[in-house]
Amino acid sequence: MLLDLHGLDRAWSEPERLGQALLAAARARQVEAQVALAHSRVAALVLARVRPGLTIVPAGAEAACLAPLPLALLELEPEQLALLRRWGLATFGDLAALPAPGLAERLGPAGPRLRRLARGEDGQPLVPTPAPEAFESTLELDWPVDGLEPLSFLLARASEPLSERLKARGRRAAALSLELRLVDGAFHRRSLKLAAPSGEPRTWRTLLLLDLETHPPHDAVGAITIRAEPTPARDVQFSLLDPAQPSPEALAETLGRLHDWTAAGRAGSPALVDSHRPGAFVVASFVPGRPARPAAANPRPALRAFRPPLPAQVALRAERPVFVAAPGVRGAVLDCAGPWRASGDWWDTAWSREEWDVAVASGVYRIFRDRLRDEWFLEGELD
Repeated sequence: MLLDLHGLDRAWSEPERLGQALLAAARARQVEAQVALAHSRVAALVLARVRPGLTIVPAGAEAACLAPLPLALLELEPEQLALLRRWGLATFGDLAALPAPGLAERLGPAGPRLRRLARGEDGQPLVPTPAPEAFESTLELDWPVDGLEPLSFLLARASEPLSERLKARGRRAAALSLELRLVDGAFHRRSLKLAAPSGEPRTWRTLLLLDLETHPPHDAVGAITIRAEPTPARDVQFSLLDPAQPSPEALAETLGRLHDWTAAGRAGSPALVDSHRPGAFVVASFVPGRPARPAAANPRPALRAFRPPLPAQVALRAERPVFVAAPGVRGAVLDCAGPWRASGDWWDTAWSREEWDVAVASGVYRIFRDRLRDEWFLEGELD
């Protein structure tokens, strides 16, 4: 930890007293600390790492105090450290004694910078690390409210100042957290992951109300807190040739309503599962993107699957299908390919599914036999 101690000489007239006060404060918090006071943060940081207790470096003596220390304390890249060792350099003093122009010719801009570090010279002023900014808005209510209609107006009042803060920082909300303090002292908390980053308070209010309709608080509300997970705003240049994409706000509201109307896990984008089960998929979170361009050359046949598969009657000759009858499909098999056997689940004792591609007068279809039930189905048409 680096501290800027300028101006503390009024409280501690001598550096020794200031250093002992820092050690005492660390011991009071059960922290085993090593303290170094210097006029450059490079010297203070390196000496605090290697010397126990308290180390005080007089002004102008930084290079002399660092000279006997090994070069490994500079946190160099392995290649740089190996190169310096091949040159016969082992300590800070060895590196600090080299001329800056020669290091610049051999190492580029990194050479003079390493020489300054070895001499205990700071390359830039100490800039404090700012604490992460929290984007939240709290609304304390004079009187508790019960019901979604009055809560809708209050959610808008709490969302507007939060949206303005995000826009002033060039941010959008990637996720929202709602915390309702109830009159009985309990808290009702909900979290929403937006389909696309948004900065519109109207969209936030709609999504929060849709979620509260499904998960309402059990008591009246006394205070409202909304927190936003910030993300940098992006300016998207849409293509003049691709289909128009929906705005992030409209997309977020549409997906929010779909999640509210459908059962859990039924709204999103289908994603294939690496499984032996034919057609296995899961519903994942929808992520907007550019539409895929169709392949211009060597198109592959696609299976237009029937959901659910249609029951079929199949006549066999020499263990090969010769006639197929199903709703909308009927005729003699002109040609066929197969069988391809697959197992629906790992615990099946045999390959439970036998697939065939058959050509009849009306087209090319995929049929399969469920070997466990000994039944045939028409799965789809190859197009």
